Order: sequence, then structure tokens, then C-alpha cells
Amino acid sequence: MAVSVFSVIMSIICASITLFIASFLISHNQRVRWGLLMLIIILGFIRLIFPVEISAAKIIHSWWIYPMLRHVAQTKILFGFTTGDLFRFVWMVGIGFLLLKFVFMMIILRKVVSRAVPAQEGTPLQANLEKAVRTLHFHKNASIAVTEDFSTAVSVGFLRPVILIPQKMLSYPEKELQGVIKHELMHFLRGDVGKQWALSIAQCLFWWNPVVHYLKRSVEEMLELECDEKTCRDMDEEERLAYLEAIKRVLRDGTPKDFSLGMGYGRNYGGKFLLRRVQAILHPVEKQSGWETYLGALVCVSLFILSYSIILQPVGMPKTVEAVETKDSKVNQAIQRYSETDDFLLKLPDGTYIYVSDMIEQRRVTEEEILKSPYKDLPVYEKIIERRDENE
Repeated sequence: MAVSVFSVIMSIICASITLFIASFLISHNQRVRWGLLMLIIILGFIRLIFPVEISAAKIIHSWWIYPMLRHVAQTKILFGFTTGDLFRFVWMVGIGFLLLKFVFMMIILRKVVSRAVPAQEGTPLQANLEKAVRTLHFHKNASIAVTEDFSTAVSVGFLRPVILIPQKMLSYPEKELQGVIKHELMHFLRGDVGKQWALSIAQCLFWWNPVVHYLKRSVEEMLELECDEKTCRDMDEEERLAYLEAIKRVLRDGTPKDFSLGMGYGRNYGGKFLLRRVQAILHPVEKQSGWETYLGALVCVSLFILSYSIILQPVGMPKTVEAVETKDSKVNQAIQRYSETDDFLLKLPDGTYIYVSDMIEQRRVTEEEILKSPYKDLPVYEKIIERRDENE
């Protein structure tokens, strides 16, 4: 197995399609189980991280779009740099900037937590936390504090769970406040904060891909819906209505600050999402049956494996060679060899060679390497220099 520019591009295409399918299912099909969605997302990122090319893969030649894109990527713009080099530079700069922004937001969030006032033993807020912990059988050490930096309850922290409650929520009726605290504890039980952080880092690494942004937004909505459904599973009708009333109060109080590093109780993702929350709380959708989920998983894994069996490559003459009419025998032989699409080595003026297979520039090789297999028996041709008739 090897890695080439073509296998990387194929990896990006397959991964983008996979992650888009996952995002679409999250946004439009609530019956799909979270386990199957996670499998699709994980397979998508594995396809992106391991862009290997297997020797048995079938090569599909692109005759127009791919060669055009390659030509654009190889176009020199300044000081020998190509547009492809510029893209890679901008990509790396974007990653650095967004990762610094991510770290900066974590620092801000840590300051918010340090400014918050922890609930004292014996206070109603602490009593509500202890009651919610017992109800959900929460075994980690969770703390709760009052903050002025948010207008909604927010779950923060990964190893040390902290629930931040805005000052206004202290005036909520007990049933409403209890529902809010249970919701935030459920995020910790499900590991939602860690999932959100992982998506934020993926968004930093692949910021140029709109599918990753769509995926992050879709997963955040899915996490909220799943959390609502599981939190309200054992509630009676009165408790569910109080739970909804708390959401309405939060939205009415104002839009919370969003550092994208915590799970908020009442974040407003839009009217359509709010309708889905109401449905998840009052009338949960029946999930897929077990056999449907297993069948979907089998199909996903099969397609993931098959995605490595195809490689898309451009068709065309290597850019270092120009086909011109001439009486030079070497040139004519080279042009004939191209038409036969055999493998050969093209010698460059700097003494290095380009291995060409099926009219595709595969890789550069050194003079030492051509003495070894599989290059030693291949024909070698000099670089073709365009010549014009003196009468022109």
C-alpha cells in the first residue's frame, strides 16, 4: 500500500460523501440510532486519515475535469510557487489560526468557570443537584456553580464536570430547575462534551470543507435531542411540561454566549430544531429495530472497504513533455510509446527521472533507484524539447 496525491484526493471525496450522508441522516431521520450514525462518522474520518492506495485498486481515468484541476494546481504564480502550494500554505495557516482560537476559547471558558460561585452545602441549588445525581445514578463528582456569563445552563469540562447555572435560573420553580440540572448531567453521562470538542478540533483541521461544518452543527443538534429524550424518559406529563417551560424561559431571557466548548440547555438553533425538541420530549420517535441497524452497519462497512478499490486519476501527457512533429527518432519513439500507454522513465535535465505509467506521472526517481526493480528494465527517454520549423 502507498499514498499518492490521487489517493489523498480520493480519500477527501469519499470521506466528504460519507460525512454528508451522516449529517443528512441526523437532520432528517430521527429513527436512525446514534450508534449507527457514530459508525458512519468514524468510518468517514478513518477514510480521511488513511488515504492509502492498494495495488489491486481499479484506476478510473478522468479525461477532462481532473486533468483541468491538476493543471490549475500546477500553475506557477510567484517565485516558483504553484496554486497547489498556495492552497497547502493557506490550509496550514487556517489550521494554526483556528487551533489558537480553540485554545483561546478554552482559556476564556476556564476564566468563566473560575469566576462562577460554587453552590454551598445545604442550599436549594446543591440539594437539586444531589437529587438529580441520585435519580440518574450519576457516579462522577459533579459540581454546580452560579454564573453571570451565560443566560442558559451550560455543561463544561471533560474530566471534571461542572454545571454553570445563570443567576436568573435560581428563581425558576423547582421542577423546572430539576429538569435543567438533569439535562446537563445527562450530557456528562453520554460524554457529549468530549464529542463536541472532538468535532471542534476536526473543524479546525478541515476548515475548508463545508461538509465538516454541516456535520458539527448536525451532531450538536442530535446530541441535544438525544439528551432531551433520555432525560425525559422517566418523567410524568407534568414534569415534561415543566421541562419545556424551562426551555421557553431560557429563550425568552436572551441568546446565550456561545464559546462552542460547552453543551447549553436552551441554545436556539432555529424554529425547526425547537419543534424537533418538543417532539423528542412529548412524543419520542421509535428508533430503528436491531436488524435494521445491523444491516445498515454491514452496508456502511462494505462500502467503506469498497471505497479503497477505486482510484480516480487524470489522463493526459505529462506536463514535462510536449508532443511535436520532428524527424528526431527519439522524439518519435517517445510519442509512439505514449500512444501505447506502456511504462517508461522520462529523464529530466537535472539528472532525475519521472516514472510514467498509463500516461500518468507517478513519481520521481533518482539515478540510483533506476538500477533497482521495478525500474531497471524500463525504457528511458530524454525530456522532449519543443522545436519549431525555421520557416515559421
